[in-house]
Amino acid sequence: MKALVKTSIEPGNVVYKDIPTPEPAPGQVRIKIKRSGICQTDNVYINEGGFALKPPVVLGHEVAGVIDKLGEGVTGFEIGQRVITQTTYHVCGKCRYCKRGELNHCPERRGIGSAANGGFAEYVVNRAESIMPLPDDLTFDQGACVEPLACGVHALTERTVVNAGSVVLVLGPGPIGLFAAQVAKAQGAYVIVGGTTSDKPRLELAMEKLNMDMVVDVEKDDVPAIVRGLTEGFGADVVVEATGARSAVALAMEVVCRRGVFIPMGIFNNDISVDFHNIKKKELDVHGSHAQIPTAWHRAITMLQRGQINTEAIVSHVFPLSEWEAALEVVLNRSGLKVLFDPER
Repeated sequence: MKALVKTSIEPGNVVYKDIPTPEPAPGQVRIKIKRSGICQTDNVYINEGGFALKPPVVLGHEVAGVIDKLGEGVTGFEIGQRVITQTTYHVCGKCRYCKRGELNHCPERRGIGSAANGGFAEYVVNRAESIMPLPDDLTFDQGACVEPLACGVHALTERTVVNAGSVVLVLGPGPIGLFAAQVAKAQGAYVIVGGTTSDKPRLELAMEKLNMDMVVDVEKDDVPAIVRGLTEGFGADVVVEATGARSAVALAMEVVCRRGVFIPMGIFNNDISVDFHNIKKKELDVHGSHAQIPTAWHRAITMLQRGQINTEAIVSHVFPLSEWEAALEVVLNRSGLKVLFDPER
């Protein structure tokens, strides 16, 4: 089969080539991929490396398709069934985190697209426990968006609770930020999305297609003053950082209210400075949010079925896998939003 392989940890070193079609081991399922999404994590893996990356490996972890083959002992699924797969390829099943369903923290965890072959290919195999039916009323495009949506669900329904009427500021109008913003909006929050001047098309989309309450240009607008004006001078109840930019962290710490919540979701490959006195003085709750856990996947699917999340506005491109260079260029130059592969094209 054709696959996009990261051959080494160094920047670049991505090859589109033929590799053996995987066979499902006992307890595994093989999926014929219909859609796979490019995540900012994939972009980081390609251009910078990353702590979870174990090359050589097929990249991609946002996958929707149909079951093509069942490994020995697998029950509850059938050939031709529409499915998605969670990202977990292996966990120990015994540690405190596995016992609590917090698979993202298992010390032995390996995920597809980083430590095990992933979705930038024609087929992928994963453990049966990670396979989920894709309801008939959801498209494969929506199925490929469940993973990034589940990140927002985990951040804003499991790591913290957003109350109706809360003022939530989401910094970063990329797919992760816009899905998180929709999750907050679905919980009744007043949601502000912030981006840079170059993000103007994304900010317009957030207002016109996603029904956000307000957007701000962090380079032109006095964001702290705007937020204070909306909150009787107190600041935002929750601030989500979904950019991976140091300046966004500094702004978040400034605009979040006393006893408010700061949720870092962006990817930082290097150390950054944080004003810990500000955390102490404001008595802030800092809730790191890393990936997602199985409960978030189920909630994400439910939200999609209820029409609470708009994926059509966020999916901007669908490329054949053979046009991977053009697809990655769209992600790199930010001329699109969520970019998907269709390996059958």
